[in-house]
Amino acid sequence: MNQESGSVLIAARQAQEVWGALSPAERCHRLAPMTDVLSARMREFVEVIHAENGKARFEALGHEVVPAIDYLKWLNKETPRLLADKPITLKTFIHRRARERRLPFGVMLVISPWNLPLFIPLSSVAAALYAGNAVVLKPSEVTPRSARIIEALLEPCALPEGLFQIVEGDGAVGARLIEEGPDKLMFTGSVATGRKVMAACAAHPIPLTLELGGVDAMIVCADADLEYAASAAAWGATFNHGQICASVERILVEEPVRARFEAALIDRLERINVESDLGRITFEGQRGTLEAHLDDARARGLEIPTGGRLLDARRLAPTLVRGEGVMEAAVWREETFGPIVASAPFKDDDEAVALHNATRFGLTASVFSRDTRRANAIADRLRCGLVSINDLGATLYGQPEVPWGGNRQSGFGRSHGSEGLIECTWPRVVEEPRVDKFEPKRPWWYPYDLKQYQAFEALGHALAADSKPKKIKHFAQMGRSLMGMLSRVPRL
Repeated sequence: MNQESGSVLIAARQAQEVWGALSPAERCHRLAPMTDVLSARMREFVEVIHAENGKARFEALGHEVVPAIDYLKWLNKETPRLLADKPITLKTFIHRRARERRLPFGVMLVISPWNLPLFIPLSSVAAALYAGNAVVLKPSEVTPRSARIIEALLEPCALPEGLFQIVEGDGAVGARLIEEGPDKLMFTGSVATGRKVMAACAAHPIPLTLELGGVDAMIVCADADLEYAASAAAWGATFNHGQICASVERILVEEPVRARFEAALIDRLERINVESDLGRITFEGQRGTLEAHLDDARARGLEIPTGGRLLDARRLAPTLVRGEGVMEAAVWREETFGPIVASAPFKDDDEAVALHNATRFGLTASVFSRDTRRANAIADRLRCGLVSINDLGATLYGQPEVPWGGNRQSGFGRSHGSEGLIECTWPRVVEEPRVDKFEPKRPWWYPYDLKQYQAFEALGHALAADSKPKKIKHFAQMGRSLMGMLSRVPRL
């Protein structure tokens, strides 16, 4: 890429003019072979992800390749319906009609992370392409080979040259791409980097969608199935070595069952097969964060009943942190991005909600209780984008129909689901007459006069009226005023 000339975006814009002119159905037809390639080369792609990212082979398959197939099939089926023109009913101007059409932005820039190196960029790239955009992808410099799988998927799709391009490099490359002026940006990454991205986009301005992670909480009520909840917590805190924005980092346990739950959780954490299941630290720099958070916990006198030690240079033993003051520790307040989970008690539902919401993040949460009415009442008060009852919020990411995203410093905008596709478009409304014939001068055009004022005064009363007779009375008065006005004022 010639960073100075902006040749990547120039080629993308030229290709997008051709691609965006196609109907959604035609784009679906062109993109349909992607799932065939994923299916046919599944084991090959799993090995690429496993080798580069370090996650367990099952996770490369079950958390990346299989959900990608499901999402692509969903997009292919639903895109024509979701992007079809929507009629707009004009309540007052019944002689007119309107419709909304969703149009592609043009060139979308996708900046993706290393923790889900195929599924995160692919889901953003695919939605953008199905919506009619060209895409420039800047994958994490830590996992560029996994992102190149997307090129293989698109090979049989007969796309215009330049419609999809990958630009490798570090954050400086991403910053230069933003300066070249894409039409929209989709970014997934840390809060710190997200702030820089927002500032860079604001200078132009460029609309953007941000997903910035979280410190997601699991609420365990006293009436929950504790064995089941402990199994969920052990997996939710450690899969992909805990390097998931929606991993369980905080657990709130109702006081009467806290000891039993934590005992069951410790048992399950200690039984994890770290060689075959845990995966490894993908980005070596992340190890420093894990060590710093554990050092902070020890300095505060917190208890670490299991884990807390590096097994080798790229693995940390699954770890539980608890004790008085745990909610002041870094493992509770900041995103750790590792197989560390902190636990604290709550006395009632009000306190559980308050403790959950006492964070600057708001991505996902989960509530475990046999009483689903109680669980739903708790869920309705949690400040986060997604809540799962008797399951984990992270599992929602793999369900193509579900809009994914958070609030507060976890970001804004959505990927996946109908909202994720709509995020890749902008709306244009067209209004026209129902019948192609002469229309008189509009009653709100010049010149203003008393009859005109009286007509709109009657309209205001009619719109505010709470009974049919009153509405009829005021609309009749409006009609008389309009007729009087139009009979005396020539058409401009």
